[in-house]
Amino acid sequence: MRIFLAFAVLLCYAALCYVCWWHYRRSQITPETSFVAADETWLIAYASQGGTAAQLAWQSADQLSEAGIATQVISLNRLDDAALQQRKKILFVVSTFGEGEPPDNGNRILVRLAGAALPQLSYGLLALGDRNYRFFCGFGHALDHALHAAGATPLFDLIEVDRGDPAALRHWQYYLGQISGQSHFRDWQTPDYDRWALLTRNCLNNGSPGAPAYWLQLAADAAGNTWCAGDIVEIGPCNSRERIDSFLQAVGRSPVSHKDLLHELRRRELPASPHAAEELISVADEELLRKLPALPHREYSIASIPEIGTLDLLVRQVTTANGELGLGSGWLTRHTEIGETIALRIRSNPSFHPPKVEVPMILIGNGTGMAGLRAHLLARERAGGTRNWLLFGERTARYDFFFGEQIRKWHKNG
Repeated sequence: MRIFLAFAVLLCYAALCYVCWWHYRRSQITPETSFVAADETWLIAYASQGGTAAQLAWQSADQLSEAGIATQVISLNRLDDAALQQRKKILFVVSTFGEGEPPDNGNRILVRLAGAALPQLSYGLLALGDRNYRFFCGFGHALDHALHAAGATPLFDLIEVDRGDPAALRHWQYYLGQISGQSHFRDWQTPDYDRWALLTRNCLNNGSPGAPAYWLQLAADAAGNTWCAGDIVEIGPCNSRERIDSFLQAVGRSPVSHKDLLHELRRRELPASPHAAEELISVADEELLRKLPALPHREYSIASIPEIGTLDLLVRQVTTANGELGLGSGWLTRHTEIGETIALRIRSNPSFHPPKVEVPMILIGNGTGMAGLRAHLLARERAGGTRNWLLFGERTARYDFFFGEQIRKWHKNG
């Protein structure tokens, strides 16, 4: 009897091993019909040992799909030679295993890229790693070098993620937004905002035929916040009191008797249609909040450097189709009172950091894009960099030359 039971256990174990092996082999093999050349489809290829890269690949696909972009998600080893030659747009999400090694489902790509010619391919690369290891994001960098050698064109610099760093992941989301043309997207992880006070707010283009543009200056509640010219701020906007009151009335609640709910709704995404609001009339407050996701952040270029003492923004008012101000621009340019607190987080933007002071710099921008350019010029003035060209466009020189007096002074002083 014992021999029979031992044999049965060994048989079950062998069957389990076979099933695991079969699933692994299946994930490594590319069916002949898997790939269809489609110029408008973004392929998202992942190499994942523990599952994180695969999850981020699917989240990337979801963000693009919400903007109407066609996507296909596969493991990296399924990207064979034929697919590499056919595809024009690929996003890579890869982790590093151990000391610079590829995950099991990505260990064939470097061999396939050796000697390949891929001048038609444009790509983006998100590399996951841990700085505690000697070769941080080693496989991601090896893949990037191999793609460069094959003649592929990077859409942006490789993005490194240290142990799931939320700021790096939002930087990746930003580039997904650039691909899709959708600058507003839902955060994968809620930013850990700091508190900043709005000190001043002035319209810089009174009389302009364009929409009003405002210069804002903010100060941090706590010391230690710093940034570099070219960096980005993530603003946590709030709904206006008028919009919240309108929503509460639509769901059968009084703003006066639901003050706690009113406060929570400031940072919630409210339904755009009256019909969607009506479906929430009989829902309890706690369930109502669970059904309303947190508002996504809004991004703006920083228009100053830390040395001048304030964090400056240049924000143009945006008006929606129904005549309301946009969420971010409305919050910053109208609904926030002077002295009120704004939720803000600084995000590093290394690809837009300034060059060495001895390198000549050409700055090209239009409209409120002047914000980031002004930060660069402030940094160049402080560092003594004098070889700078500024090419700036707007509607009228009379009304729309943002920071014109300061720029003329820089020009006069060489």
